[in-house]
Parts: sequence; structure tokens; C-alpha cells
Amino acid sequence: MTISERLFETAIQDLNSVEILFESEHYNLALFQLQQSVEKFVKSFGIKTNVIKPEDIAKKINHLPHKVFTRLYQKQIEELSELNETPSLIPDIVPPHQRGNNKIKDDLEKTKNLRNDILNNAVLYKTNEASIEDIEKFIKGAQKLEILPVFDEDKLYTDFKDDFVKTNEHFIEYFKGDENVKTISGNLIENSDEIVKNKVRDYKKNGIRQSKFGYVSYVWINLSLITSVHEQSTRYPSTENENNPSDLYHRNHNLIKHIPEFIKMMEKTITNFKQVYEK
Repeated sequence: MTISERLFETAIQDLNSVEILFESEHYNLALFQLQQSVEKFVKSFGIKTNVIKPEDIAKKINHLPHKVFTRLYQKQIEELSELNETPSLIPDIVPPHQRGNNKIKDDLEKTKNLRNDILNNAVLYKTNEASIEDIEKFIKGAQKLEILPVFDEDKLYTDFKDDFVKTNEHFIEYFKGDENVKTISGNLIENSDEIVKNKVRDYKKNGIRQSKFGYVSYVWINLSLITSVHEQSTRYPSTENENNPSDLYHRNHNLIKHIPEFIKMMEKTITNFKQVYEK
């Protein structure tokens, strides 16, 4: 079993203990175990996807698992930036109907915004507890992301086939006189029905996988941010006053009261994550 797999299994054990501690009214420890569970899940993901190395866990990531995602997005930003800045050696080879459609640039901006949002919230929650409004907004956001996308297969088929046929017709015209291109693109157009059906199938499959991982990353990022500030205070008495952890964390605490919901959300992330990364 790899270190990533062991972290994942330990994270499940931590999560299982959260409900027991909560029902036993050990609220501070329930919150601590929730924080630990999220932290281990994120680190497991980071190692599995080569975003971090096992030796990064203790020093570079420590108890700030959101750094795994900022690293992931930074890596994606660098890759997208390189693609966006690479000029086409033969611009005219791009089919006319595809020109001006810069998906790479759009993805780059979205990824930059995601990374900046995490960094800004990390600063915000470094010394501040999440408000009840923040928590409720987070929960509503997760509920929306639970809904899997619905695809109009007929429209997808029509759009994909139109793009596929036009692209190959363009290649035949652009490489006029090249019999190999004419034969290859001609055969692709002739067999376009089956090819496009497979493209639609793959598009739907990838769309569902992206949606499921979108839910996982949303929950893990947000719970990382709003629980990390409590990593010490849930375990140690205050050095500034006479408060013990059990004094600070009670049934009506903003985070504590939502722990049952957080548990269900985390259980769903486990299911989704396994489905996304199933062998």
C-alpha cells in the first residue's frame, strides 16, 4: 500500500471518529479530527497526483492542506500559459470555424481566479473564524455542486459532427493535391457517425468526472480553510486566558453545529473521489 493510500485510509478512520466524538459531546476533539481528516485526504490527493512529494507533508504543507490546491493550480497556470503563448506556426491551418475560439485563455483565467480565491481566503481565515454566513454559503455551494450535469446528446452529436466534418473538409481543401490527406480525411468523414458517437460518450464521461471532482475539491478546499485555524485551539488550553478547548467549542459554536452536515459532505467526497480515480 502506497503512502497516498495509507493517508487516505487513515483519513477515513479520522472521519469515522468525528461522529463518535460529536455524539459523545467531545466537540473540540470532533472538530480537530475533522480538520485532521480533511488534511490527510488532501495530502493523499496531492501525493497521488504528484503535486507534492511525501517529504513535503511535514514542512512545506504542514497543517495548511490548501497549499496542495494552490500548487496544483499554479502548475496548471504555468502549463496553460505556455500553451496560450505558443503561436501557431501556420495560422491558416486552423479551420475557419474554430478561429477566435481561445478556450486555453478562458481556462487560464478561471484557474488564476481559483488560485487567487484560495490565497485570499487563506489570509482571511488564518486568524479569523468563519462566520455563520460563510459556512451557510459554503454548504449551499456544495449542495449545488452535488447535482450532476445533464447532457443534450442530440445537440452534442450535431455540434460535434458539424465541427468534425468541417475540420476534415478544411484539411482536404488546405492540403489540396495531397492524396494521403484526402484519403485520411475522407475516410474520417465517411466514418464520422461512429467517431462522433464515441466523442459524445467520452465528453459525457469526462463531464461527470469533472463535476464529481469539482465537488470534492470545493469541499476539501473550503473545509481546509475554515478548520485549519482550529488545529491548535481544539487541543491546547489558551496561554492568553483561562479558556480550555472544551470552553471554546460547544454545541452552538458556528462550526460545531454543522459537523453532522460536514460529515455527510465528506462521505460524499470519498465516494466521488474513488469514482473519479477508480482503476
